[in-house]
Formats: sequence, C-alpha cells, structure tokens
Amino acid sequence: MNQSLKAKHHFPTAVASAMAGKRASTLPPVSGCGIARIVATVSLFLASHVTSALADPPGRVEASKCTVCHGVHGEGGPGGVPRLAGQNADYINHALSMFKTGARASAIMQSISRNLSDLEIRQLADYFSNQRAPRLDTAVPQSIEGVFAGQQLAEKGAANVDACFSCHAARGKGNGARFPIIAAEPAQFVISRLHEFQARVQGTTPQPGTMTAVAARLDEEQIEAAAAYLAQLEP
Repeated sequence: MNQSLKAKHHFPTAVASAMAGKRASTLPPVSGCGIARIVATVSLFLASHVTSALADPPGRVEASKCTVCHGVHGEGGPGGVPRLAGQNADYINHALSMFKTGARASAIMQSISRNLSDLEIRQLADYFSNQRAPRLDTAVPQSIEGVFAGQQLAEKGAANVDACFSCHAARGKGNGARFPIIAAEPAQFVISRLHEFQARVQGTTPQPGTMTAVAARLDEEQIEAAAAYLAQLEP
C-alpha cells in the first residue's frame, strides 16, 4: 500500500520532467553567434534610447509653457503672437529676462517668466532658436500698393525714417541680439510692437537710433504697410 502511494506521489513529477525534456528537445540549440546577436540587438536598443534621452533638448520641457500660444515649433499666431522659431537666442534670452524683471510689460509673459530661472530662460532661448517652421499666413488685409509701400519702407526707408533693413539686415534676417529677425513675423505683432514703442515716447525724448525713436516718426499707414510686407517674407 505504501509503495502504491509512493508511486502515485512521484507520478506527476515524473510526467512533468518528461514533458520538460520533450520541450527542451524540440527547441533549436542557441549557438554562440546567436547569443552574440541577441546581446548586440539588446545593446543597440538600449543605446538608442539612452542617446535619445541625452539628445532631448533641456528646453523642451519648459517649452510646453510657450507652445500653447507661440505654436508647436514657435511659428507664432495670427492674433499677434510673435514668431520664435529661428530667432536669435541672445535676443530671446534678453526679452525673457526683461519680462522677468518687469522692464518689458506683458501680463501674460511676466506671469510665466517670473517663475523661470536664468538657466531655464537660456535653455528656452537656445531651444526656439534651433526650431524651424514654415511661415504662417498672418498678413493683415492690405492692397498690392500697400505691400509695395511696405517693401519700399523696409528696403529704402522714407523721408522720415531709415530703412528697416538698415538695422535688421537684408530681408529682415536679423543682426545679432539687438536687431532681431523680423521676416515672417505676424503682421499684428509688428503693428502692436510698434504701437508699444510709440507709447514710450509720450512725455519723453527718445534716444536717437532706437526703435522708440523710429516708431515715433511712423504714421499708421506706414506701420500697417511695413507689417503686411514683413509678414509675407519667408523666414
């Protein structure tokens, strides 16, 4: 009786061992080359993910605070939100720093920038300066004559002002941190920005050679013409 129970007790184990042996016998042997290929594949997979993580721009995390208004790649918006894509990094850095200190007025931008560290501001500036985005169709309604007048103003200036490109470089491509890229900027942004410069003039004498001094001499027709022309330029 004890022998019978003992045999029954070991029967499942014996069957399991036999089945395991059968399964093992049906699997093809893995050669040294096969193991090497597996290791190489896993290593390549891990390396690609690590490289991707290291290559991810630090500013991308903070950029999500900006893209809601400025567009996924900083292309700007038709409602007067400026274009950031490809802009001079030092200019963006300076602008954000001014918003942070309150030297440049904007309720929205001040609320965002005041919580950014100097390092985060620099990372954001570098991030957007390296972005590329097509021009948006953001021109204000303007006649062909008006756009041509804007071109003349940008390229040659007028009796009351120098040409835009004399400072901002040919085709408005920018000239360092002081003279940002103005090509492809949304027309409404250009109009609003020039109005901001004009508002500074009230009760003061603007320093010669500044945008405040330039804007003070522009009339509304010239402002709208210049904005329409700049908005249709390719970035």
